[in-house]
Amino acid sequence: MTACRARNNILALKFFSFIDALYPMSILAVVWFYQVTGSYTTAAMMFAIQTISQALLEIPTGILSDKYSRVFNLRLSAFLWFTSYFFSALSGSVPHGTAVLIFAGIIGGLAGSLNSGTKEALIYETLADCRKQSNFSVVFSRIMFWEQVGAILGALIAMCTMFLFDIKVLAWITVLFGFLFFISSWFLYEPTTRQKSEKSSFRLLWSSCKQIWKDKKLRSLISIKMLQGQTAYNMEGVYFSALIPSSLIPLARLFRQFTGAIGFYMAAFANKIGFLKTLIFSNAGSFVFNSVGLLLNGIATPFMNSVTNLFYGFNHTAYNALLQENFSDEQRATMQNIQSLLSSISGGILLLIFGKIADNYSLFTAMWCTVALDFIVAYAYWKLFKRNK
Repeated sequence: MTACRARNNILALKFFSFIDALYPMSILAVVWFYQVTGSYTTAAMMFAIQTISQALLEIPTGILSDKYSRVFNLRLSAFLWFTSYFFSALSGSVPHGTAVLIFAGIIGGLAGSLNSGTKEALIYETLADCRKQSNFSVVFSRIMFWEQVGAILGALIAMCTMFLFDIKVLAWITVLFGFLFFISSWFLYEPTTRQKSEKSSFRLLWSSCKQIWKDKKLRSLISIKMLQGQTAYNMEGVYFSALIPSSLIPLARLFRQFTGAIGFYMAAFANKIGFLKTLIFSNAGSFVFNSVGLLLNGIATPFMNSVTNLFYGFNHTAYNALLQENFSDEQRATMQNIQSLLSSISGGILLLIFGKIADNYSLFTAMWCTVALDFIVAYAYWKLFKRNK
């Protein structure tokens, strides 16, 4: 791949990520699931089905990416997302809609696993074609910036569609964007310098696990990340609904996406101050803003907590840059997906623990526990920084 074509690949990845995040049903998916199933419990289960199916398929799809093709994985992922959106929309118009939704959730899990780890590997290897691997954090943050912009536009489309039409129309509009997402995947190219693994699937998995275990820095990074699940994000919607009218929750989410876009745009500076320092700073910042939000415990809390998405851009960029620096070329996606699987497992356990705390004590207590994790993670990164220094 020439330098010019590599630049085209980065541009294509920006467009691909933008369309990927342009998912209008994101905010209202649980409402649509409830309309189809008639049960909040079953509606919530749809998210669990997708998460579990993705976690189970992380390793096989990572091996597929390392042994064969990054671009094939992403194209197949985009096609399956389109298929998942189609059956999700169809579930509202056919008998046995719940069964159709379950099928859509499983397909969505497979699509997510195919994408997981592969896009980051493609970015790194595209830069390797031009010997610009040191620019990974800059390029990655810019691609993620466009993903946040896509999420903002998706939220605005959802709000306008709901004002003019209804959620069924929104479901089919989402199918249209799913088709555009599939089309966008055909602009991607396979890097010419990447090393395809010649190992068997079992040997590839075994060597990936062994390298993670032997590399003390990599092992520490993944262990710390296991404490950073989506626990607070999954629980805060219920907490916010007790503080502000439900109609304002999408506005708080939209504000979160704006701060996230700013964070990813600024995250390119992580390369200059050092990735471990960035991880310490971003987690400490999240701890401060989340603590202030909980202390206020009022109408300003959802917006104060949404500011923490500014630090997520720095955190996500620095963490992935450190991973790519320590991963080996021939098993890059497999190692990333092992990390994703471990994070999914730990995230599910943490969600159960904090849910139990909320039931036995209060949701407010559970939210304080999630904030305490920010402090623990910031301290762990500081210890890792001191040790590596």
